[in-house]
Amino acid sequence: MLGSLKKLRGYLKISGVASISRRYFVMNSFDGAMAILGVVVGAYGSGAINPRIVIGAGLGAAIAMGASGFSGAYLTERAERKRKLLVMKKAMLADVSNSIHGRAMKVATVWAALIDGLSPMVTAIIPMIPFFMNSLGLISIDQAIWYSVSSIMCILFLLGAYLGRISKESMLRSGGRMVIVAVLAALVSWLIGRF
Repeated sequence: MLGSLKKLRGYLKISGVASISRRYFVMNSFDGAMAILGVVVGAYGSGAINPRIVIGAGLGAAIAMGASGFSGAYLTERAERKRKLLVMKKAMLADVSNSIHGRAMKVATVWAALIDGLSPMVTAIIPMIPFFMNSLGLISIDQAIWYSVSSIMCILFLLGAYLGRISKESMLRSGGRMVIVAVLAALVSWLIGRF
C-alpha cells in the first residue's frame, strides 16, 4: 500500500498535474456548491419547496456535473498528455509511452479526471443531506433550507480560504469574496424564483 502511494506521488510529480488538480478541484467544487445553491434558493423563492424535487434536481445536477467533469477532463488531459509524449518521442527518437514518463502521463490523466468529476459531486451532495433528513422526518423543511444554505456558504468560504492560502493572501478576505459571490447569486436565484 505504501509502495503504491509512493509510486502514485512520483507519477503525479513527474507529470506536473498537482497545480492542474488544484484548479480543477476549486473550480468544480465551486460549481457544484453554486448549482445546488441555485436549486435550493430558486425553489424557496417560488414558495413551494418540495424536498423530493430538490433532491431529484440536486442529484441530477450532481451526476451530470460529475460525468461532464470526468469525461471532459479525461478527454482533454489525454489529448494534451499524448501531445507531450509525441513531442518527447520526436526529441528522443524513441517510443516513450512505456517509460516512467509515459506511465506518469496516463496516471495524471485519470487523476485529473477523478478530481474534476468528484469535486462538484461531493460539494453538490453535502448540501442536499438536510433534505434527505427532512424526507425522513428528522428536521423541518425550514431547517433543511437553513442547514443546506449554511453548508454551501461554509464550503465556499473554505474554498476561498484555500485559494488565499495558495496565493499567500488573506484567507479570511479570500473566503469572504467567495461568500459574497454566493450571496449575490442566491439573491438573483431567489428573485427569479419569485416570478
